Amino acid sequence: MNFFKQNQTLILVIVIVVIAFFAYTYFFTGKDSGAVLETQEVSIVTPADQDLISLLLELKSITLDESIFSNPSFQSLQDFSQELVPEPVGRINPFAPLGQGQSFPSARE
Repeated sequence: MNFFKQNQTLILVIVIVVIAFFAYTYFFTGKDSGAVLETQEVSIVTPADQDLISLLLELKSITLDESIFSNPSFQSLQDFSQELVPEPVGRINPFAPLGQGQSFPSARE
């Protein structure tokens, strides 16, 4: 009994270390639950998906005959496109009363 009273602190530390060891072993090791991140293949194809897949396959089968670009009819086509001129966009503060909100500087300036 005298031995326990003299070494009370040492015994208490040993008991705490043993309890901590078992707690660590129980909570942080032991059974391995496998991978943290697992992948699964899901192959649910709805009718809409099937339609989209068949349309994609049809589009992949389309081939373009490049001889059309060397055709004289194609070569005689003229470009009638017009250059787009940037316009002013609006006011800096669209919520300001009219006449007080400054407009953005125009692209022409």
